[in-house]
Amino acid sequence: MRYAATILIPAILAVICSLPPTKALAWGEYGHLTVCDLAYRNLTDTSKEELKRLFHVNQGGITVQNREGVELRHYTSFNVGCLEEDAFPRRHQDDHFINVDRATQSISDANCPTAGTCIFAGIRRDLGILKDTSKPDEDRVFALMAVGHWIGDVHQPLHISFADDRGGNLIKARVVGDCGTGGLPAPRDLHAVWDKCLLEAGMFERVRQRDDYRSSWGKRTITYRAVDTLLVNTTLTEEKTIVGTDPALWASESFAITLKPEVLYCKKIGDVCQYSETERELVEGGQQKRVVVDQDYRRLHAPTAQERLRYAGFRLAHLINLALDPNYSEPIQNSTQLP
Repeated sequence: MRYAATILIPAILAVICSLPPTKALAWGEYGHLTVCDLAYRNLTDTSKEELKRLFHVNQGGITVQNREGVELRHYTSFNVGCLEEDAFPRRHQDDHFINVDRATQSISDANCPTAGTCIFAGIRRDLGILKDTSKPDEDRVFALMAVGHWIGDVHQPLHISFADDRGGNLIKARVVGDCGTGGLPAPRDLHAVWDKCLLEAGMFERVRQRDDYRSSWGKRTITYRAVDTLLVNTTLTEEKTIVGTDPALWASESFAITLKPEVLYCKKIGDVCQYSETERELVEGGQQKRVVVDQDYRRLHAPTAQERLRYAGFRLAHLINLALDPNYSEPIQNSTQLP
């Protein structure tokens, strides 16, 4: 696919952010951009036109304001908008994870397992708003951007995890070597390894090694090139075995990866995946464990991280098409079990 085909909204890809996102909570900036670009390229023409209308493209885009009416960020494109939920002030701080008990073996339904909210609640709430044509355009476009973020989150394995160690944020990581030639600082915790390092060492590094790679590319161009590779010889229709399923399955897929011994996230003792050999969970002020992330670790798990992004992009496209295109023909008969 030629680069010209990667433009998300013709002639208005640029985004002006007076207060850009300062901390990513899942996949990092490039991961979320990849998911949402892949989704956009698999939208129907009707969905794309409605998306552009919701973004008020002809009126200059959508603005985020604080309570005092001061402009914070200005969005004109969907892929960059998917970063909104990681930008301060965060709209839904508690919707980025699904926290389960350490004895949990799998995710059986799309209900938050503990009191309060979680990714499931975010998907359900914002997908409902997006589908509701009686809602103001601004509400629907921010719901659209949020759905893009939540689908990315639910496919990041360590976002389906345990609250006491904050999904691996409280597991120290010693990275041996680097995460590719992109200049990414060595992550200091296991969660950050999965957010960024595995993608940098795998999918994005392969883009940098291509003959047509240019160091003069814009900051985010590498994500568009990465999506080119994810689209080779496949379409949304051809991915019918994965898109029309329940978000509970998506979370369960991620959780199964989280529990794998080789991920080094937890230690299986009987039916419990403990924080360490001797501690069921990390107590406040407790000693944080340290894991080593070497080249073998990165080589083993980088393909998994890439595959989770691919699944997220196609599934997100399916959800948006269902919400925005009344004539969308589903790739398979059973539809996603959400409002």
